[in-house]
Amino acid sequence: MRWTPSGAGAPDHPMKGQIVSARDERRGPRTRGRTALGRLPSTAAFDAGTKKSPLAPEERKLILFLLVNLADDAESLAEARQCLLDAYGDREGHWCAGQTKDSLTRLLAKSLGQGATSPPPWERIVEIVEVAVPPVRREAVLAQAAALFARCVGRDRPTRAYAGPVIAPEWIDEPVVTVEMIRSGGRPERAADVLSPVWDAEPVLPIPAARVPADASVPVERSRHPIEDPVALRAVLMSMSKTACELLERVEVLGAALKLEQTTNWQLRAENQRQRNLLEQGFREKYRGVSLDTIRQLITEQLRAAYTAEPPSPRPLHG
Repeated sequence: MRWTPSGAGAPDHPMKGQIVSARDERRGPRTRGRTALGRLPSTAAFDAGTKKSPLAPEERKLILFLLVNLADDAESLAEARQCLLDAYGDREGHWCAGQTKDSLTRLLAKSLGQGATSPPPWERIVEIVEVAVPPVRREAVLAQAAALFARCVGRDRPTRAYAGPVIAPEWIDEPVVTVEMIRSGGRPERAADVLSPVWDAEPVLPIPAARVPADASVPVERSRHPIEDPVALRAVLMSMSKTACELLERVEVLGAALKLEQTTNWQLRAENQRQRNLLEQGFREKYRGVSLDTIRQLITEQLRAAYTAEPPSPRPLHG
């Protein structure tokens, strides 16, 4: 079998005499040799040429988010696949039981890949994240996956039984999401990882100029400027370096605090939306036949009356 290099400079079609597997023939020259994440730089890449993906925009975001967090250094799912086989390969009745590497790859490609037709079920997402994502990132990844899955199914939570955090990523409302956006969007910092700010940085004091005595006839040795004194210059540079390091640490701490504040804000917004949905549902069950716009206006007036002195305006409940 002849070996053909992949990547830059590799031919799009097999050379004469080259043996090509049946699977490569099915995949075609466009995707042959490319990893699961390498084929998807953004959610728009799910549409391969003239072939449109059946996935909805929210489903594409969820699948791309999972691929980014499950992919290894080679941008493939090889490590995640091995983790699944090690954890569930021998568990009777499990969807990974009895699978080989190739068969599990084909199974995962149906829900995690460019040719996916639907995202994985929520229970399967939880199992994959629990074994394939490092513990330090597992909670944050699962919380954002919960928000993305809930958006796909049109609910405030992925399932009724789910009681964990639901944190929507900052890019959830973007029409097209890229791999870079997911990576730079940041994984929420844990509260225990945020350090206290350092406020005791010592300022660099200026070196006083040499004082000239009143009796100029007495020879006095002029104080040397730091730039002329290697020892003094080194002391000034060390002090400046220390101050710069402390300022950099302070910036990092403030950045971590900002990320934590953003995470808390998303949690509050998600909880607010959940409570509002429950309130709308309660009003619709109590006042059947009333239009949704009327119910929402009534809720808005009730909320306004809760934090202002203005009483809510009476509104007839009619359709």
